[in-house]
Amino acid sequence: MTYAPDFTPAPDRRPALALFAGGLLSGAALVVLVLTLTGVIGGTAGGAATPSASGEPTAPAAMLPLVTLPPLAAPEFLTPTVLADGRSLGEPTAAVTIEVWADYQCPYCGLFSQQVEPRIVATYVQSGKARLVFRDLAFLGEESRWAAVAARLAEEQGSFWPYHDWLFANQIGENKGAFAIERLREIAGRVGLDMDRFDAGLELDAARAAFAEIRADAEADAAALNISRTPTVVIDGTVIEANDWDSIRTAIDAALAGS
Repeated sequence: MTYAPDFTPAPDRRPALALFAGGLLSGAALVVLVLTLTGVIGGTAGGAATPSASGEPTAPAAMLPLVTLPPLAAPEFLTPTVLADGRSLGEPTAAVTIEVWADYQCPYCGLFSQQVEPRIVATYVQSGKARLVFRDLAFLGEESRWAAVAARLAEEQGSFWPYHDWLFANQIGENKGAFAIERLREIAGRVGLDMDRFDAGLELDAARAAFAEIRADAEADAAALNISRTPTVVIDGTVIEANDWDSIRTAIDAALAGS
């Protein structure tokens, strides 16, 4: 899936955010709001915000219709966390570093997380040969941004990888409510997070600050690597054009041979 590498929030989206200026809503009020506004920080009917002539997103034209969301599904594969360090997995001194750039709403990223990533972990990370690092490219709309923030909040509690696994296991399409606030809170409960700390991080000012850090962490590196799709795998600084298991395995083996 391709994306436009623009992580800058548009000023004209602030009116939509003003609904939350008083802070995080909780209880029944939050549930009603989430059912009404899937995505919470705006969003247009049918997907991500429409770019303006300047290339920045414009204010949403309409809110998404109500949809019936399926119950949360437990991940079929849970990333082993014994070697987890935040968004990294594996020995810091491993010979090869593998970066996976992804958006939690991207369906191809979902497939990668379930079909390829477990094989990378089992074959190279757990053996100490490689280190795996997750990099955010939250470009598919407001639910992508909220999911990225929520995953960072889970990281603060030492549970990034379980939260990452639950997010990818519960995709239902772009900006259709899968990662609305109440669903993100439900995932946090399933993962076992301290909900008071998690909710504090979802307060609007805190969430904005967290996403600013995510954006700053990603945009320069993504531009330097000329990344134009998700998922993108980068091995020791080299972008791998394919993201199937055979191609990734060949690239890792070549990097190991040259290390």
